[in-house]
Amino acid sequence: MKFQNKSMWAGAVSAIALLAAGSVAQADGHLNATEKALIPLAKAEGGVTIINPLFSDRTSQRMSAAFKARYGLGDDFEFASLRKGTGATVAQVRQEIQANKFTVDMILVSAPGFFDQAAKRGAFLELDSGYWGDFAKTMESAGQYSNYPLVVTPLAYTFQPVWNASCPGMENFNVTSYADAVEAGLAGKTISSDITKSFTYSNTVVALGEAGAVNFDDFWPALKKTDPIVEFRTEPKMQMVISCQRPFDMWNLSGRVYQNVLKSPDLKDKIKIGSFSEGQVLLGNQMAVLKGAPHPNAGKLLAEFLMSKEGSDIFVEGEAIYSLRDGYTPPAATAPYLLDLSTVKLIGLKDWVGAQGEFKKVRGLWQENFR
Repeated sequence: MKFQNKSMWAGAVSAIALLAAGSVAQADGHLNATEKALIPLAKAEGGVTIINPLFSDRTSQRMSAAFKARYGLGDDFEFASLRKGTGATVAQVRQEIQANKFTVDMILVSAPGFFDQAAKRGAFLELDSGYWGDFAKTMESAGQYSNYPLVVTPLAYTFQPVWNASCPGMENFNVTSYADAVEAGLAGKTISSDITKSFTYSNTVVALGEAGAVNFDDFWPALKKTDPIVEFRTEPKMQMVISCQRPFDMWNLSGRVYQNVLKSPDLKDKIKIGSFSEGQVLLGNQMAVLKGAPHPNAGKLLAEFLMSKEGSDIFVEGEAIYSLRDGYTPPAATAPYLLDLSTVKLIGLKDWVGAQGEFKKVRGLWQENFR
């Protein structure tokens, strides 16, 4: 099998060296029974592929190094992270399930409706997780969807407003509500996220509408008056903000700010991150291993890794997103980019699965304004 997006070892050698020193200690007593049972099976399979819309190249490289070192899988083990948009991620896996021909082993994406339907079709392998119990309290309080032992939800993110205060006319700009996102002074400076290509944008719209937080019958026409550019991927939107091509994006990820500050520290005082008083929609990302996958045991082992404290630290440090582990404390580097969820109004959905039935309606309203 040909793996895509293989780890670039030139950039990960130092990480491997640091992590390898602890691999013996990990294997000796810091692994649960499920991990110990899966290690030889995963090693024999020789690789694993995860499809997701989230993990950057840097995160994938660090994840690959840490995963191999933790379980002593060896340098020949092939770790591949295939990244696509949320809609494209689901579409590919749905096609593979229907054809019963698989190129990926596991999927991680925020799409409760898809996971529910696929689980009912028997498309996923059962997990015997030693870590899922560490998520019980947070999962309940955050009101997220899961379906253990078939589907787990290890992480979440939320869309926040970001802007470049160094761009002309943005010096005194601030966002605390959706009304701020459509003020007259933003003409020619905005982006409209393409909700037709994203499960997470669509769920955000459904949740805000269901909660009565935003009236999109009025909001979309108001946003249209600012003459926005239409885009759906968070990375190109962030580049528009940085370049001042479009200095304000109402729905991006604080992690994208963090990643760009790592590359260019001078951006730290320029790119601002806000939140909406109407509420933040917390979008849990579900994860499952595909029945019929070429590397099923490696997929199960990767699921355990992503639910472990070490695995959580890798993706939280890399993406500035939220681990749903109970009592989890994020790495210091990303803490300034994460909301204190205990002080923020969180908006969920009454029915995460049924929300997909609202997509046609909410996407149609958006298209009336931006197509």
